[in-house]
Amino acid sequence: MPVKNPLRVLSCLLAAALWLAAMPARAALMGGLYEARVPVTDQSTLQRNAALQQAFDAVLVKVTGNRAAMDSLAASLGSPSQYIQQYRYEQVPADPAVPGSLPGLLLWAKFDAGVIAKALQAAHAPLWGAERPRTLVWLALPDAPGGRILTAGDGSPLMQALLTAAEQRGIVLVFPQMDGPDRAAVGVPDVVGFNADRLAQASTRYRADALLVGSLGSAGGGQYLGRWQLMPADHPETWDSPPGDEAVVAVDGVQTAADRFAERYAIVPNAQDQDGVALEVDGITSLDAYAKVLAYLNTLTPVRAVHVQRVAQGSVFYSVDIHGSVPNLQSALALGGMLAAAPAPAPVAATGMAPASVTALRYSYVP
Repeated sequence: MPVKNPLRVLSCLLAAALWLAAMPARAALMGGLYEARVPVTDQSTLQRNAALQQAFDAVLVKVTGNRAAMDSLAASLGSPSQYIQQYRYEQVPADPAVPGSLPGLLLWAKFDAGVIAKALQAAHAPLWGAERPRTLVWLALPDAPGGRILTAGDGSPLMQALLTAAEQRGIVLVFPQMDGPDRAAVGVPDVVGFNADRLAQASTRYRADALLVGSLGSAGGGQYLGRWQLMPADHPETWDSPPGDEAVVAVDGVQTAADRFAERYAIVPNAQDQDGVALEVDGITSLDAYAKVLAYLNTLTPVRAVHVQRVAQGSVFYSVDIHGSVPNLQSALALGGMLAAAPAPAPVAATGMAPASVTALRYSYVP
């Protein structure tokens, strides 16, 4: 049995209150993963059933990370009616910027996260939790002399297409301001040439978990080619998008990045689930920090349970029961900026929750 610490009881009482103030600015937690909106022409039963199926399909894409999720899971999951929590219709006004546009109608649906998670586990399907990498997009476009970099204030259809794709996949995209500091640090050649050093330095101010760097070039005949590099801290990945129109090629970069993230962060229920993973976090020198870290750990998708083993000299030693593998846990811990990996893991003694000679995962709390 884990060693009980008196601080734990009090911290659990404080955690809920501290959570609302502490977490939004620190963790890339994505909301709305189990919700979707679908256009409908009317409120008939036929239209509603079709829209609920489309909304359910959209949710499965977000929470599994698999663009073809419904194709592979249709037989296992059954009807959306088993998972629906609520739905409503929403009126969409005509777009004044589009001549001749008409008002529209949407069906909004929300599905039960817990029931879906259990169904995916039973189907041995992946589950990608709410912790998503905050991704800074550096995208060079050829539509200006010398090219330009897409900025956060851009209201073009291209930007809207990128944001729509990000919403469909449940990922968090941010774009550079391209103000004075950005222009001094990065130019179009740096983006086109994947200048990792300059891009990393310029990106520090945005506190991103990953960089998606891309450039679109003309392929002739109104077609474009895309070159991309996804730059998590440890292993960059590079790919090309096939020729297409500008928006299609740009969206392909976002979709492929989401695919790569899902491969890294989604958890597949299997025999790798583990109990008693040793975790040490130093820099916890107050009850406030203690409560924040404990609350944070309990929100992570790979974490089933957190047991406090002991507290000593500003460090807290945990035993963590997890879904998936230790790398799944490490990937989740890397997001959000609350914990920073500490060098030189140290061997720890055996406890009731962990075997002898295990190596602790070591992190530092970042206030």
